[in-house]
Amino acid sequence: MKIEENVNVFPPRKHYVEVEPKFVEFTKSCRVLPATYFDEPNTIFFLKAKYLPGEKKTFPNGGFEVYGPEGSTHNFELDQVVVHPYSLRMMKYFSKTEGTVKDKVIKVMGNGGKRGRPRTKSEDYVKPAYVPTGGKKGRKRMSDEDRAIRDAKVAAKKVGGTGKKGRPRKQVL
Repeated sequence: MKIEENVNVFPPRKHYVEVEPKFVEFTKSCRVLPATYFDEPNTIFFLKAKYLPGEKKTFPNGGFEVYGPEGSTHNFELDQVVVHPYSLRMMKYFSKTEGTVKDKVIKVMGNGGKRGRPRTKSEDYVKPAYVPTGGKKGRKRMSDEDRAIRDAKVAAKKVGGTGKKGRPRKQVL
């Protein structure tokens, strides 16, 4: 089983060539591997339906409808999907195939900034050490005179009220 890219169509697409017969024995809702996701074998796709040429208007040359990750539906041509080797109990298939060795990722975020943005400061920038100022943290304590004035205002408001929250009740005579 080999993967080739067809550049004669737009958009260019990958497809399987020289497929063994055991990889084309599809059953309803079996696990499949599209050619575009061959390098990501742990991505899970399940077969929804297989259409032969002329069987459905949306697939004039035939094709597959496949459930993708998170329940999304993907459409592929007939030569783009095979039965997943894991469902055929071939657990070591991807460690034996050639050309699937992936390069080690050196920088995950790419250009050094956060969330893919470019870095704002140079690579040589060193953050200065924290120097304590000796000042107090938080809000300053209220003086006794200010506290007495505030308490007098609060007490004046409560004299006319009923002591409950909300709209005051009407006095019935």
